Amino acid sequence: MLKVALVTTTRAEFGLFYWLIKALERSPWVDFRLLVTGMHLAEKFGNTYQEIEAQGITIAEKIDIGLTGESALDNALSCGRATQLFAKSFSDNRPDVVIMMGDRFELLGIANAACILNIPIAHFSGGEITEGIIDDQVRHSVTKLSYWHFVSNEAHLQRVLQLGEEPERVFNVGEPGLDHFYHTELLSLADLSQSIDFALTSPFILCTYHPVTHAKNDALNEIKQITAAIEALTEYQFIITYPNADEGNDVIVTELKRLQASAPARIKLVESLGFKRYLSALKNCALVLGNSSSGLVEAPMFNKANVNIGERQKGRLRATSCIDVAVNSDEIISAVQKAVSPEHHTLCLRTCNPYGDGKTVDRVMQILKTLPKPAHLSKKFMDICL
Repeated sequence: MLKVALVTTTRAEFGLFYWLIKALERSPWVDFRLLVTGMHLAEKFGNTYQEIEAQGITIAEKIDIGLTGESALDNALSCGRATQLFAKSFSDNRPDVVIMMGDRFELLGIANAACILNIPIAHFSGGEITEGIIDDQVRHSVTKLSYWHFVSNEAHLQRVLQLGEEPERVFNVGEPGLDHFYHTELLSLADLSQSIDFALTSPFILCTYHPVTHAKNDALNEIKQITAAIEALTEYQFIITYPNADEGNDVIVTELKRLQASAPARIKLVESLGFKRYLSALKNCALVLGNSSSGLVEAPMFNKANVNIGERQKGRLRATSCIDVAVNSDEIISAVQKAVSPEHHTLCLRTCNPYGDGKTVDRVMQILKTLPKPAHLSKKFMDICL
């Protein structure tokens, strides 16, 4: 029996992990515990742990680290609490492996606890690059604290190897969130409209804009450029989701609430769509707008254009359907017009997703079933020829 603890911190990453969670739950050779923390337990971000429970998934522990996202200090203190609280959880339950994904800052505290307790971490989405935000430092740090690595493509595998990890512990499996494409029954446009209590009568744009942690002082100016573009694009409706819990999110939410109040028939602001409604919106939208990784990872599976704004995803792999623009209202408007052109639509239909084929979970389960249980976590650093 393999004792697996999987950590989820956000609505987005839970959606990416959903089919892996379901596979772990039903596998007779797995003793599975789901640990919920971070934004899931914050009222200001929608208490999204309730969405997990609504899926019929058992939460083994809710570990509240007091995340507010109001300042860098608050986030640092939350990370410290994560180390303390997860150290207690891991010590009490001693999982054989802790699964986590990505680059949220709170993972530093959680990974630190597991590493010190000699519990191996299986980290997803290592080796990726997002030069515009602190996530790069977090992701690469978690890679070095982890023992097993599940990456989304060959370029990311090579980058993890460049960090000195041993090849036999790195697996190219693709992004697990793409499994939704084959397994999740999505909502029709009418059902989506009803579920968010918003009459979708025009082509709509799906929008998410997160704070850029290396440019926190520009959050207000940036969101004002984006809202100016939205106000000018009167032929479209907009479904806009809340930003994540990085410093600057309050400024963005305040401006988005003002925007919604100015045009409630055209703009719908939602704390969290959850993965099913989000993917349903992605399926039915005219295009994706903002700086969320979903525009790069999931949008190509639905042959949708993505207007990627600013520096947050700088350095990340993108399909040819992605249009990069600066945080400037005029450039955003021009990019939207290009994205809906017949020429770009044809390009979207031909695009290839660099993040996988939607068959990741089966690969991961086969690997987990055969992983040895290391007695200790000493790792050999693999030098590369420079």
